Amino acid sequence: MDATSKLNVAIVGAGISGLAFALALQRYAPDVAFEIYEGASQLSEIGAGVGIQPRTWAIVQALGLEDAMARISGDEAESTIAIVHRKSDQAEGVDINKTPLVEKTFSFHRAELQKVFLAHLNRPDAVRLGKRLLSYSQPAGPGRIELRFHDGTTATCDVLVGCDGIRSSVRAAMYSELAAAASAAGDERKAEVLRSYMPPRFSGAVVYRCMVRKDELPDEALAHPAFNSHAMIIYCGKNRHVVTYPISSGRVLNVGLGVVFPGTEGKPYDGPWTSSVSREEITKHFSGWEPDVQEIMKYVNGGIQWAIHVIDRVPTYVHGRVLFIGDAAHAMCPHLGAGAGQCFEDGWLLGQFLGHSLVTRENVTEALRVWDEIRRPFSQNIVALSRRSEQLHHLNTPELSHLTEEQSASGHGLTAEELEDIGRDMERIREWRDYSNILEENAAALRRLQDALFPAPA
Repeated sequence: MDATSKLNVAIVGAGISGLAFALALQRYAPDVAFEIYEGASQLSEIGAGVGIQPRTWAIVQALGLEDAMARISGDEAESTIAIVHRKSDQAEGVDINKTPLVEKTFSFHRAELQKVFLAHLNRPDAVRLGKRLLSYSQPAGPGRIELRFHDGTTATCDVLVGCDGIRSSVRAAMYSELAAAASAAGDERKAEVLRSYMPPRFSGAVVYRCMVRKDELPDEALAHPAFNSHAMIIYCGKNRHVVTYPISSGRVLNVGLGVVFPGTEGKPYDGPWTSSVSREEITKHFSGWEPDVQEIMKYVNGGIQWAIHVIDRVPTYVHGRVLFIGDAAHAMCPHLGAGAGQCFEDGWLLGQFLGHSLVTRENVTEALRVWDEIRRPFSQNIVALSRRSEQLHHLNTPELSHLTEEQSASGHGLTAEELEDIGRDMERIREWRDYSNILEENAAALRRLQDALFPAPA
């Protein structure tokens, strides 16, 4: 770490959150030194598609990444896309709604996005591989935080930022420390509650993530609407859904398929969180669905199964000079396409806060407290909206609890009016994104930071 810098920041995790935050520091905090500690021995992103909406694209532009990211986006030829929802768990599907977007929505392959971020780091050697965090020690006073890694090495920093994903070591260590303090004070009930925030919570659903290369498809498949649409199409059904959209400049169709297991939400998940699965394991859940879905199933040759876990209720992202962001703080259901965007928003604002001229080693804890007061309620609201979107896609909202899989498959389980209500609810859920201005919110956040650090005289 650099002894001449205003602050020294340790970033734990070199995924999307960690790299986006590093680029924000590079842009807004030139007097802040940072190192990125990644547990893996080599950088690789698992998963497939990442969606970036116009709200988040403003951050991409501010960071100077617009041209590089546009070159690897889903379909460069299209200036806008539509989001189409269909009820598809029946012999003949029907549209629920179709929303044309007036602004560009971008889609990416996660690994390609990571490569762009790495290429824009001024210091490629800032990423330290094979550094899996074991624990940290934060002094009560102004001293350095000590990091201890599994390989026996140590490091120090002024601010520790956990960008280490849903199974965050930083989050677990923080809440273990807070629980221990509660126990020492004789409040075992509080300690038990604090320990409950350490592990993620199973959402009750799994998602199968697959990719179909268009250059490997026969001509008759390429001509099929399921493969040549520029839209994001969400095929909805009781306790199941399929979503498709192009990535890798239109060369690849990203396919996500979700299955809910009623009664399992919040219970321990028995099995690996990610695993390779066969074509048969995936397609068996979609027998009897409409023809477009059956066409897609012909070319799904296995994929990765993800048990969807969430982080939705932690009371703080910050303790002193330690914090966690991104999926470590607010991992959510993927049904709103907002997870990556919230990771960007966390890091973008945090980079500006730490680079602010009024922030020093002496008052950085106050700056982090203000950041938490802004970002935590906002991001946790998006987690809740993502959950509602998941329920709508799977036709299992509380209002639709009466609907069985058999009734839904018959095509007569929902009236036209009920489908219209579902469509309107899907549109309302997107209002936070479509009718907000992140640049105005950002300016207000910076004013709030300044007021906290340098209050106006009474």
